[in-house]
Amino acid sequence: GRRSEDANAAMEKQFDLIDCAINELVVSTGMPTQQVLNLFLKSRGRVNNGTNHWNIYGQYFKAHRLRELHGYDSCWDAVTSTIQGECYRSFQDAYPEDWQDILDTFDETQIASGPPLTVAQRSQEFTRLTKKVTSM
Repeated sequence: GRRSEDANAAMEKQFDLIDCAINELVVSTGMPTQQVLNLFLKSRGRVNNGTNHWNIYGQYFKAHRLRELHGYDSCWDAVTSTIQGECYRSFQDAYPEDWQDILDTFDETQIASGPPLTVAQRSQEFTRLTKKVTSM
């Protein structure tokens, strides 16, 4: 059902504290907000099941196309989703313990190396991430 006004107010108060703590960590560590949140969740045994690693791999594949296609005889200009799927499985096999971390880190670096965010954009990103965290 719907949350009460008291519950919403209590959550908002605690979210402000979380926001401050995360911002302090971002400043003191120099890490992007997303990386701090991911490390926090990972350190507490909470997994973000909302991550679509296939979509992240698509970006990774574009950035590392030649390396990922190494060993394929097909024309590199006409990569099908089947070939990319085979590369994805090869990537997972090559890094069985770390493939998700590699893709998560790649995704975080893509976010961090993107254009600077305005305060409003950072606020929207934080709100989005807060919703993800609280829905777990």
